[in-house]
Amino acid sequence: MVIPKFRNIFDMHGFRERLSEAVKNSPYGDDIWRLSIAAGLGKKTLYNIINDKKLDISKTGPGLFGMARVASLLGTTLDHLAGIAPPLRRLSTQLDSADQLLSHASATLVAQHSRSNGVPSIDSLMRTYLKCGGVLEGFSETLAYCDQYAPCAPGASSLEVIEVGAKSLATITMGRPNARILQTALDTVPDEELKRRWVSAYASTSTNGPLVSLETLDVQMPNHPVRVKMEFIRGLFPVRSDTLGRRILNYSLLIV
Repeated sequence: MVIPKFRNIFDMHGFRERLSEAVKNSPYGDDIWRLSIAAGLGKKTLYNIINDKKLDISKTGPGLFGMARVASLLGTTLDHLAGIAPPLRRLSTQLDSADQLLSHASATLVAQHSRSNGVPSIDSLMRTYLKCGGVLEGFSETLAYCDQYAPCAPGASSLEVIEVGAKSLATITMGRPNARILQTALDTVPDEELKRRWVSAYASTSTNGPLVSLETLDVQMPNHPVRVKMEFIRGLFPVRSDTLGRRILNYSLLIV
């Protein structure tokens, strides 16, 4: 089975530079302290983030909700700060030409989607989560790209797969949306530390809300001739439904 190539969608290496540039080009200019406070963060938080070289090799990055507020105040997107999309051009009070209007509209559309074929970005799912208040039915347009798991309690030792999305990364990897195969793969992962870390992430999501992280996988799929080696960005979203109860959506994008 050939795994289709996706472009690199996550680059913490340039995150601090993109954030710093966005701040300088915003109405806040050099007043990073005022921006930090306006975003509901500590006065020195953004200064510390921009000057923290350890972020260049971080697998998770700074807090997602705080950065979402910062991106909004700067007139840009989380996609741009994460290296997924180009920066939004600021709309002048009077556009000079039709070309300028089209260019602005194009940049906006690019920033809203990580790929031209409509595959959603982590940023777009986060916007959906915030808009629908974590209601499962609010993800109707992107649910095919997500796998669904049962909520995970603190201290749990395993994950429970409920449903596999028809277009999810798990389906691409397995060749078909099969919850049984995915469940077996999770249960038989030989790396106990990796398994504990995954379970901990789902437990944290169940309690604290959405979680985005960079993950590495190198395992043999059960009853499958392919060894899976990949890096992917994973978004976990706790959702609820009046008919289906509580679940966790896993939306993952491959990095090459």
